[in-house]
Amino acid sequence: MQQAVPSALDSVARRSARVGFIYNILISIMVFVLVVASVEFWLYQQEHDKQIDKVRAALLAYRSRIELNVTQNMDLSYGLATYISLNPELTQEAFAEFAAQLMSQSTHILNFGAARNWVISHVYPESVGETLLGTDYHDVPSQLESVRNAHASDKPVISGPVELLQGGTALIARQSITNARKHLPWGVLSTVLDIEALFTDSFTQGERLPVQVALEGRRRLTESFKPIYGTPQIHTQDPVIVTMSLPSGQWRLLGIPEDGWHGVRWHPRVWLMGVIVLGFWLGGLYGRYNAGRSFAQSIGRVVDDSHRFRSIFKRHDAVMLLLDAKSGDIVDANDSAQQFYGYDHATLTSMRISDINTHTESALRQSLSQARQRDKNYFIFTHRLKSGEVRQVEVHSSPITIGHVKLLFSVIHDVSERLEVERKLMLNAKIFEQSSEGVLVTDADAKIVAVNGGFSAITGYQEEDVLGNDPSILNSGRHDKAFFRAMWEEVAQQGRWKGEIWNRRKDGVVYPQLLSISVVKNDAGEVVNYVGVFSDISKLKDSEKKLIDLAHYDALTGLPNRLLLASRTRQALKMPMGAHGKLALMFLDLDQFKFVNDSHGHAVGDELLKLVSQRLYGLLREGDTLARLGGDEFVVLRLIHSDKAACVSLSEDIIQAMNRLFVLSGGVDAQIGVSIGIAQYPDNAANTEELLTFADSAMYFAKKSGRNTYAFYNDALTVEANNKLRLAVELRQCVQNEELELFYQPQVDLVTGNIIGVEALLRWHHPERGVLSPFHFIDVAEERSIIHDITQWVVETGCRQLKQWQDAGLMVSLAVNISPRNLADITFTQVVAEALEKTGADPRFLELEITENTLIENQASALKVLEQLREKGVGIAIDDFGTGYSSMAYLKRYPISKLKIDRHFIKDIQSEAPDEEEVAIVSAMIAMADSLGMGVVAEGIETTHQQAILRELGCTFGQGFLYSRPVPADEIAELFGIDESL
Repeated sequence: MQQAVPSALDSVARRSARVGFIYNILISIMVFVLVVASVEFWLYQQEHDKQIDKVRAALLAYRSRIELNVTQNMDLSYGLATYISLNPELTQEAFAEFAAQLMSQSTHILNFGAARNWVISHVYPESVGETLLGTDYHDVPSQLESVRNAHASDKPVISGPVELLQGGTALIARQSITNARKHLPWGVLSTVLDIEALFTDSFTQGERLPVQVALEGRRRLTESFKPIYGTPQIHTQDPVIVTMSLPSGQWRLLGIPEDGWHGVRWHPRVWLMGVIVLGFWLGGLYGRYNAGRSFAQSIGRVVDDSHRFRSIFKRHDAVMLLLDAKSGDIVDANDSAQQFYGYDHATLTSMRISDINTHTESALRQSLSQARQRDKNYFIFTHRLKSGEVRQVEVHSSPITIGHVKLLFSVIHDVSERLEVERKLMLNAKIFEQSSEGVLVTDADAKIVAVNGGFSAITGYQEEDVLGNDPSILNSGRHDKAFFRAMWEEVAQQGRWKGEIWNRRKDGVVYPQLLSISVVKNDAGEVVNYVGVFSDISKLKDSEKKLIDLAHYDALTGLPNRLLLASRTRQALKMPMGAHGKLALMFLDLDQFKFVNDSHGHAVGDELLKLVSQRLYGLLREGDTLARLGGDEFVVLRLIHSDKAACVSLSEDIIQAMNRLFVLSGGVDAQIGVSIGIAQYPDNAANTEELLTFADSAMYFAKKSGRNTYAFYNDALTVEANNKLRLAVELRQCVQNEELELFYQPQVDLVTGNIIGVEALLRWHHPERGVLSPFHFIDVAEERSIIHDITQWVVETGCRQLKQWQDAGLMVSLAVNISPRNLADITFTQVVAEALEKTGADPRFLELEITENTLIENQASALKVLEQLREKGVGIAIDDFGTGYSSMAYLKRYPISKLKIDRHFIKDIQSEAPDEEEVAIVSAMIAMADSLGMGVVAEGIETTHQQAILRELGCTFGQGFLYSRPVPADEIAELFGIDESL
C-alpha cells in the first residue's frame, strides 16, 4: 500500500502534467492561429494604407495640374476684363482682336462673351455671335444666378457643367467688369471652358498616374455633389477624396487604384515562419515537460536578469519610462527622463502620463490600450516639460510583465527639430511647385537641375526640355556680354543679384522679367547651387506706361496736360533759340462754352472740347505743343521770331477756326469764340510759372476787352494785377471794418407818383480813395470769391432796414442786386433765409435783382435756387432787361416777377421827337411783361418827357434821377416822411 500511494500519486502527477502539456499545446495552437491572422490583417492594412497614400498623392498631383490650368485660363480672362475696363467703349472688332490673342495661348477656351448691363454685346469667335449677341441674361434662367453672383463679387465665379445657348456643355468662368474711367459697373465677362479638353489635359500632363479619377462639384453646402468629369461609379468603391481650391462653389477629386483595392492576401512565408516558431515553442514546452529546473536556479536567473535590466534602464542615454498599462501611472523613470522632463525621480513616479502628455484623456486611454494589446507600438505625442516648454516626441511602447504586473516599457525620443525640418521641407516643396513665380535651380556648373510649374507656365519650357542645359537657352539677345559679366560678378561678390532682364519664351516671344539670383553654399563655403526666382512683368510694364500716359495726358482729348506742358516748357527754355528767337505761350479760354455745356449737357460739352482740340491741332506746326489745362482752357507753346507777327497770325487763325460753326451729334450746332492771352520769353517772363501766369493775365484782359480777341502781356497788366491783389486784401477787411454802406434809390408809381419801393445800392467808404461804387471793386470781389461775404452783409443789412420801415408802417419793397457767383452757390438760399429770420423782415417785400446773362451762364443751378427763393416768398427781378438774350423761353421757365428795362433804352426816348424804333422796342418789352403777368420798372428816367411816354406805353413803375439819386437811409427817410431816427 505504501508503494501504491506513491505510484498513484505519481500517476496523478503524470496525468496532471500530461493534461497541462496538452492544454498548453491547444492554447499555443490557438494563439498561433490568432497571431498569424493578426499579422496577415496587419499586412493587409499596411498595403491598403500604401494604396491610399499613392492614390492621395496622385490626386494631389492632379489637383495641382487642374488648379494651374484653371488659374492660367482665369489669368487670360482677367487680362481681357482689364482691357475692357480701360476701354469701356471698345468695338466688337477691337474685342475680337484682343480675345483672339488670348485664345491663341490656351486650348481650353471655347469662346469669350462680354455682357454690358446684362445683355451680351461682344463675342469671340464671331461664329457664335448669331446665337449669343443681344441675349439678355434675364431670359436665361439657367445662367442668371451665376451672372448675378459675378456682378456682386470682385472675384471670379465658375459654374458648370452648363448647357450652352449655342449647344453643348462647358464650364463658364465669369467676372465683373468696372469702368475704370468712371468707376461704375460695366458688366460681366464670360469665359467658356471646354470641360473635356481642360480636364483631359490636366489628367494626361506629365507622368501618367495609376489611378481612376472622377471630378465632382456643388454650388452650395445644402446641395449634393454632382459628377463633372471621370467615372461616376467610383462613388461605390470607397474612394479617396481631395478637395480643390477653385473659384465659387465646392469641388473635389475622387480616386481609387487603377486595378481596384486589394483584398486580403495570404502570405505563405508568414504561415511558414509561424509554424517554425510554433514548432520551437512546442519543443520548448516539451523540454519543460521532460526537464524540470530547480527552484533555486530559476530564482537566481530571475534575480540576475532583473539586476541587468535595472542597470541598463537606469543608465541608458535614451529617455525611458515604465507605465502602468491600464491607469497610465508612471512606475519608474531613468536618469535621462529626469533630465529631459526636469522632475526628480520621486516627483515623476508620483505623476501620471496625462500630466505630461497634452493629448486628451480619451486619446491617451486609446493609445494605452493600443500599446497594451500590441495593436500599435509607435506614437507621436506632445509632452510638456516642467519649464512649460512643449516638445514633440516619438514614443515606442511595448507591454512587459514584471512580477505578474503588466507594464508598458516606453522609449522616448525628442523629435521636435526633425519634425520642424520635415515640415519646412514639405512647405518649401509645396511652395516650389505651386508658386506662380518661376523657379530655376542649377548646380555649381550652372546646369539646370530643377524647375517648378511656374517656370513652365511663364517660359513654355517643360522640365524635361531644360534639365541638364545652361540657362542661356532663355537668352533674348538684348543684353551684351558686359551686362552678364557685371551680373555674375555681383553674384560672386554679394551672393545675390536682383534686377530686370529680358528673356525669350519657347515660342520666341521676348518678355521682361524681374529676376533674383541667390547662391547656395555648403558648410565648407563651397557653391553647390544657384537659385533663380523670376516673374513675368509684362503687365506691370504695360500698366506703368498707361499710368505715365494718364499722368501726362488729358484723358478726354489726349492732349498733354499741365504737368507735361510744364516739362516741355522747361525743356524749351533750356534750348538755344538764337539771337532773334523767342518762346511764346498762348493761353486760350473758350467763350460761351459754359452756355453750351449747361444747355445741352456734359456729353455734348465733352464732344465740343474734342472737336476744338482737333481744330487747334490742325493749326500747329512741327515743334509746337498744344495742351489742355482743364475745363475749356488750352495752351499753345511755340518758338517764334523776334516780331509779334507770328503770334498775331496764329491768334487770328485760332479765332477764325473757333468762330466756325461746330456741328455736334444729336443735331446740336454750337457757336463759340475764344479769348487768347500771349506771354513771351525772355521779354515778359524768366521761367515756366511766370509764362503761364502772365499769359493767363493777358487772356483775362482779352476777355474784358470784349472777348473773341487776343492780347499781349505788358507791364500795365502787372500793375493792374497788383492793384487787384491789394484791392482784394482791402476788400476782405471792409466788412469787419464797417466800411460798407447801402444807398437807396426810390421806385415810384408812374400813375400816382407814390414811392412803392427802393433799390439798395452798395457803396464802399475806402479809407484812401473815398466812396466807391461797385463798378470799381465788384469784379475783384467775384474773382477772389469775396462776393459771398459782401452779399451776405448786403442782404442782412437791407432786410434790417426793411424791417425798420415795416415797423414804421411803410409797406415798400426792397430790391437787392445779386452777383452771378451767388446764384451759382447752392447755399445762397440759406443765406437769404437766415437774414429774413434774423431780422424778422417780411419776405414778400424783398426782391432780388439778377441780370439776363446770369441766368444763361448758371442754368444748372439758377432754376433750383430761384424756385427755392420763390417758395419763401421772395420776388425775382431781371435787371438791365434788353441788353442780353431777352428770350421768351427763359422768362417762362424761371419764376420771375418783374422786369427792369435798361436805362439805355429809356435814354433814347428822352427827346420831344423820340426815335419810333426805340419806342417800339420799349413798348414791346412792356407788352411782353404784361402778357406774362410781370411788373415793369423803367430805369434811368431823368425827364418828364420820358415819364410821359412811358406812362402812355403802359409802364407801371419808374426809377431815376428825376425822382432821386441814390442816398443814405436817413435821407431816403425824408422822402417817406418818417422820423430820421428810423
